[in-house]
Amino acid sequence: MKNITISDELYENLASMKQSGESFSDVINRLVSRKKVKIKVFYGGLKSSKFLDELENEVSKNRKESVPREF
Repeated sequence: MKNITISDELYENLASMKQSGESFSDVINRLVSRKKVKIKVFYGGLKSSKFLDELENEVSKNRKESVPREF
């Protein structure tokens, strides 16, 4: 067993991720051993989604309403 030092913020984040009966070691192990997924898997997932249309409309609206900053 080893001791490590972590920030209070990280401690709180890990504590909020703990599931019933899990230790902090269990949480850390679960997080570091998650399988990595390639982004390609999600390609086209929103192609015919209403959410994507709404997102595009919001982005377009925000671009029209934004005012460039002068430096």
